[in-house]
Amino acid sequence: MEELLIRLSSLPGVTGSFFVGDDSSFVSQSLSSSFVQENAKRAVMVLAQTFEALSQVAQFKINRMMVNTGGSRLFIRRSDKGFLNLLTDITADVSVIDSALDGALKEMLIMAQQPAPAPAPPAVPQTVVAASVKTAPVQQPASAPAAPALAPTPAKAPAPKPPTTVDASILEKILAQAEEALGELGATIYENQLSDHKLSTSKLTRDSVMKFCYALQKDASMIIGPSAAKQMADKMMMLLK
Repeated sequence: MEELLIRLSSLPGVTGSFFVGDDSSFVSQSLSSSFVQENAKRAVMVLAQTFEALSQVAQFKINRMMVNTGGSRLFIRRSDKGFLNLLTDITADVSVIDSALDGALKEMLIMAQQPAPAPAPPAVPQTVVAASVKTAPVQQPASAPAAPALAPTPAKAPAPKPPTTVDASILEKILAQAEEALGELGATIYENQLSDHKLSTSKLTRDSVMKFCYALQKDASMIIGPSAAKQMADKMMMLLK
C-alpha cells in the first residue's frame, strides 16, 4: 500500500495521499506535519455513512467523490477494504487523477486476490564434526624487544562555526505575512508549526527559522496553491537578509 501511495503522490499537482481501512488502519504519504491522523479517521467514518445515504437516495451505488475547496481538491474513492484519498492543488489534471485512482483500485483488488506466499520450510541443522589434529609446537627464534611506538600528536579540530542568530521580532513579521496570504487560517497554521518546531525565542537561529518558513509554505500550498505559497515563503525569506 505504501508503494502505491508513493506513486500516486508523485503525480503532478498531488500534495499528499492517505488510505483509511475499514479496520481503522491508516497509511499516508507526503502529508504535512499539521495533518491530524485521528481527524482523517473520523472524517472517513462520516464519509462512509454519507456514501451509504447517498446511494440509498440515488438508487445506485456511489463509490467516488471530489471535494473542491477553491485552493485544493480532495479525491475520495471507496474500495473493498476502505477509502483511498488523494489531496491535490488546482493545477492537477482531474482526468489524470481519475485514471490513476482507477488503476490504483484495480491494483489493490489484484493484490488482495493473490495468495499469501507459503512459509519456507525450517532449515535442517547440520552437525559438523571437526577432526582434532595434534601438531608439535614450533619454537620461534627469540627476537629483540620492539621499540615503544610514539603516540601520534592529535590534530586540533577547527572550532565549529557558531550558528547565526536572528532577532525574535522576526516571528511577528512572519505571522503577518502568513495572515496576509492565508487570511484567518494564517494564524492557525502559524501556531501549529510554531508548536511542532519548538522554536526558542531566546536563541533563534537563521537555520531554524528557514525550516519553519518552508513548513509554512508546504501547509499553505494545500490551501492557496504552490505558486502563491512560494511567493509567501519568498517574502518571509527576505526578512532574513
